[in-house]
Amino acid sequence: MKVGDLVRCTFQPRVSRVENDRAMPMDHYIKGELGIIVEIYDGFENRQFRVLFPKFGYTHNISPNGMEVINEAR
Repeated sequence: MKVGDLVRCTFQPRVSRVENDRAMPMDHYIKGELGIIVEIYDGFENRQFRVLFPKFGYTHNISPNGMEVINEAR
């Protein structure tokens, strides 16, 4: 997977972010939604992908196990 790939989210996260040591609930249902990988970085235990979901104008950090590639970028 690389930046620019079109992916489909295969799970629904329950937490969108941690704020003031509290887990904040997700505002959007992203399971099954299409997104575009916009950044790749080394996370806590493995590589993480920052994915933009244009339908919501929302980005979320997702591990490679939580998405499938629909179309690879050139």
